[in-house]
Amino acid sequence: MAVQDLWKSVDYSRGLRYAVIIALLFLFVDYHLKVLQSYVIPTYGNTLYHVGIERLTLESGHYPAQELSYNGGFPNFYVPAYRLLVASHSLVTGIDPMLMSGLVTILLSAAMFGVIYSFTNRFVGKNAAVCALFFLTISPEMAIFTIRALPELLGLFLVPLTLLFVVINKRESPFQFNAYVLLSVIAAATTALTHQMALLTLSLVLLFYAATQIKNRNEFLKAVIPLIAVILMYGLWQVYSLHTLSILGLSQVKYHEGTAVDFLSSVNRVGFFERAGLLLLPFAVIGIVWLERNKVQKRYLLYSWVIASLLLTKNDLFGIEIFMDRFLTFLVQSLIIAAGIGALATLKYFDSLLFRMLTKKSLRQND
Repeated sequence: MAVQDLWKSVDYSRGLRYAVIIALLFLFVDYHLKVLQSYVIPTYGNTLYHVGIERLTLESGHYPAQELSYNGGFPNFYVPAYRLLVASHSLVTGIDPMLMSGLVTILLSAAMFGVIYSFTNRFVGKNAAVCALFFLTISPEMAIFTIRALPELLGLFLVPLTLLFVVINKRESPFQFNAYVLLSVIAAATTALTHQMALLTLSLVLLFYAATQIKNRNEFLKAVIPLIAVILMYGLWQVYSLHTLSILGLSQVKYHEGTAVDFLSSVNRVGFFERAGLLLLPFAVIGIVWLERNKVQKRYLLYSWVIASLLLTKNDLFGIEIFMDRFLTFLVQSLIIAAGIGALATLKYFDSLLFRMLTKKSLRQND
């Protein structure tokens, strides 16, 4: 093949897409490498609270049934997936859990980067996925909560991963328990053991999506089966750890931990635009309008994600007042995907507008 022919065969759009993805990934990971620069690695968040349990797990060979912090002496109600993830990596590598917490933070952040791309790609396409990665990279909220060595970060990976398996499953009626259903069950069950916020977010998203698919048995079961898995797994854990299914005794519920969220920040409230950024909401609205106009398959799954996380973020309106600012992270995550779709729709609109203008100009010149 001649050099000229080889040059012409290059897919410039694909090359540009890969270049943008690599550049965004570099910026995203480079920022998260700062977690290893702390004097005590890492220092942001309740790292030591979790590392204490992780070290005891490594020393004793089992996950402790009693809490260590707050003077101990009461059941360890905290779900174990994140702590066991760090402890298992420490066991295999011999790296101290403190340093491993920082390394796992970087690993999970990169994994979330990948799952956001995969979800948006499967949902709409590669170009929308690249746009979503742009919003993920510039998001203040994600910058805050993907550099903290906390279980919530594992939840930020597992929630979209579970939903990804629902999106990938293209099997039409009759319903079949295939590999994607199994993977969604495993991801959902693991989410239940990650963090109560991730559990509630995923449960409500799947519940809302199932409610929109009552007439579609196939899609209904794709949502209901992982929903049952996530609820059942958490129920089993709480019966094991606290010997009750009631959540009223949890400190987060009892003491209404969390900060309320409003559009703008104030002394006692987190500001949505401050944490989500000014560009996210308008492009997310454009994305949702585009999805509805084009009747994209499984669009109700993303709608359910947005609505469920929005209701959880504003749960203070219902008198619950628990972790409103932390549920905001899952809302922003869903809006990042919608904004990526909206950005692509906007680019396509201006592209077609420019094409029409150039066509008219060309016709006038020919006349």
